[in-house]
Amino acid sequence: MNDGPARRAPVLMIGLDAGDPELIERWTGDGTLPLLASLRAQGVFGRLDSSAAYLAGSPWPTMYTGRDVSSHGLYHDFQWRHEDMSFAAPDEHWMNLTPFWRHLQEEVDVVACDIPFTPTCSPFRGLEISGWASHDKLTPISSHPASLIATAQQKFGQWSVSYEGYGPGRIQDLLALRTEMLDNTRRSAELAEWLLTHPWSLAIVCFAAPHRGGHRLWDRSSIKGSVSETEGAEFDGALRDIYIACDKAIGRIVAAHPDAAVLVFSTHGMMVNTSRVDFLDEMLARVLAGGEAGRRPVSLSRRVGEALPEAWRRALTRAIPAQFRNRLVTMWSAGAIDWGKTPAFCCRADLHGYIRINLKGREPLGIVEPGREFDALCDRIAAGLATFRDADTGEPIFEAVCRSDQVFPHGPYSDRLPDLIVQWRQNAAVSSVAVRSPVLGVVR
Repeated sequence: MNDGPARRAPVLMIGLDAGDPELIERWTGDGTLPLLASLRAQGVFGRLDSSAAYLAGSPWPTMYTGRDVSSHGLYHDFQWRHEDMSFAAPDEHWMNLTPFWRHLQEEVDVVACDIPFTPTCSPFRGLEISGWASHDKLTPISSHPASLIATAQQKFGQWSVSYEGYGPGRIQDLLALRTEMLDNTRRSAELAEWLLTHPWSLAIVCFAAPHRGGHRLWDRSSIKGSVSETEGAEFDGALRDIYIACDKAIGRIVAAHPDAAVLVFSTHGMMVNTSRVDFLDEMLARVLAGGEAGRRPVSLSRRVGEALPEAWRRALTRAIPAQFRNRLVTMWSAGAIDWGKTPAFCCRADLHGYIRINLKGREPLGIVEPGREFDALCDRIAAGLATFRDADTGEPIFEAVCRSDQVFPHGPYSDRLPDLIVQWRQNAAVSSVAVRSPVLGVVR
């Protein structure tokens, strides 16, 4: 007897933002993460290639658009916008950022919850909340339908991830962050469980805590000042505690939907900080000048900005409207550049280093000719940077200096990308206080 076509299993996708594969492999192997270990044993497990190897902010939009970064354009929270010769927060109006689930029609009912770096929610067949508890946000919190977020906040309260400082922090603040991230995971799970009580055949939800926790709770180099034995032991287990909380939350969601095909994934990991990007402006200036006479141009606005406490600067940029924030960031980053004399400059970056050529025909004030002149300048910059080593240890600091047009296929948004991508050597950068080149001098 033919009962008709078999019903397709609903698909449940669960993201761990910056869930690190080495930690997951270790903790699924020793019993720390029993739910993920069970899924791994029952299904298929493997490591994904990630565009984070070159452009740290690109993996989430690469995942949700299904396109290379050269075809969507997003890789950082402030990017160079060449048509304006300025830095600006990414925007769906000058990038291709529509998530795949907003394209789905017909019989696919979707629930999407807090996927990082997504643009403002727009109408589609399903429910979505964006920017509620995610680490990376493009836009303020939004939902579809628009009334959904108000209902969610009535049920689960107002919530956002707290301001993130940089540099070492007090042990009390770092342990408070651990508590916040455990609460973040609990609240995110409750929100996802509630959304999944609505009809769906595809659901995609994400937990943000491994990202923020990975930034601040990786090892004791994050701690400023002394720490007691008790505090140190609690800190040492903080990141593990966050992963355990995520494992338990995923277990509840999976148990509530036993018929679903489950995919747990991470678009990039979180390991020891290798970035020496604070040196790069000055190193590039030395390379372009051919010696120690080279100095990065520093505007008055940048001097004033750098004189302010870091927390004040962050608070200021968060408080002002977007168009003024873009102008302020541009003044801080590029306010002193003489474009008629500047063949290359650094773009904003955190993990890798990004260098842009001031190219004729692309930058309105470009001075470098495409073709041979462009190629020769890229080669000269890469060769000059390669002469720098750690001033104390003598070890190389670069893994590679890559051209983005040789890493990514040409696409409609290739002109949004940096021309050169600096990959640092895979060793901890926390102790680096100076770099030295035998021909270009010392940069501190």
